[in-house]
Amino acid sequence: MKEFIEKYKYHIGGSTIGLILLYLVYDIFTKKSDKSTKESLITFKEDKKEVVKAEISHEEFLIFMKTLKAELQTLTQSMMQFNANHIKTHSKYKDFRDKLFTKDIIKKSILIDSLSVAPENTSNYIVNFGTDIYGEVFKNVIGFRLVKATVPHTSYTIDDNNTTIIFNNGYDVTVTLIPGSYTFKGLGNHLQDRINASSLTGFTVSSNLGNLKYTISHSSSFSIKWTDSGTGLDLHKIIGFNNSDTTSSTSHTSDNAADQTKHFIDLVIPEIPSIACKMGSKKQVIDRIPFNSPSGSLVYYRSPEGELQTHNYFYPMKLSSLNIQLYDNDSTNLYSGNGGHNYFEFEITIVKNTELFK
Repeated sequence: MKEFIEKYKYHIGGSTIGLILLYLVYDIFTKKSDKSTKESLITFKEDKKEVVKAEISHEEFLIFMKTLKAELQTLTQSMMQFNANHIKTHSKYKDFRDKLFTKDIIKKSILIDSLSVAPENTSNYIVNFGTDIYGEVFKNVIGFRLVKATVPHTSYTIDDNNTTIIFNNGYDVTVTLIPGSYTFKGLGNHLQDRINASSLTGFTVSSNLGNLKYTISHSSSFSIKWTDSGTGLDLHKIIGFNNSDTTSSTSHTSDNAADQTKHFIDLVIPEIPSIACKMGSKKQVIDRIPFNSPSGSLVYYRSPEGELQTHNYFYPMKLSSLNIQLYDNDSTNLYSGNGGHNYFEFEITIVKNTELFK
């Protein structure tokens, strides 16, 4: 009964007001009629002794109906305006409340940094949620993206992934370079020293600053096995050679200008579904961070505004940890950041209204 009254309270109120107005109009004409009746309802004529009955005239009845109709129309218009204003106000309040306080979907920002977890390798570490550092485990996550990143641009020309070159002058000899930061000419001198420090002797390495190419020479023929050299695939690029074994000769000159800079790193997080990743690489990449600052500095990266306006939602999942992985240019070896710490800001999208799943 309470629900019925609540639902139809405006209709009941309007009908009640209408009845009251109808009664008041009727009462006015009734009193007028009674007054007239008292004066002339019954008139005794002594001569003829007749009784004459007085009635409401047709004109008065039409006036009564016209007045009643006008009052009812006014009442109807008032009720319609009242309901419209009420619905409009209620709708605005509901939209305002849903927009600010009872959203179906919310977004949260997460700050991740290697300094907080102090990993052995800052290019491959795990952040666990629900701990003292990150106290909340995120449920019903349907969206994930990188917003900002800060990573160190290593100054090392040679890192742990690019230290070995295999020479062959009748048998294979492995030459090991020392990781470090080198100038173009400094790397040529270091390469010559390391070749002659092995079982090989009599090699020279000249550095041509004009075309940024190296020439490795010996009195007898030899070859370089670039396909088996180093654990990374970009060592040949650092010295300017193609990724193919050379033929036997007494002199080998770089095929291309030496490329001794890092161009980008790829951020990979295995826990994130592929729909929220960028394809076209050997791995599912969250984002590619370009190195647009000099070696030895910090790289500050922010995702393009256009990407921040897009949505790639996936099936709701529980996010209890993130494995941050940074890969070098070739996407096969972890980036050697030399222990430099990195920082990331991620945006996650969470479904708060679980009724939407039903």
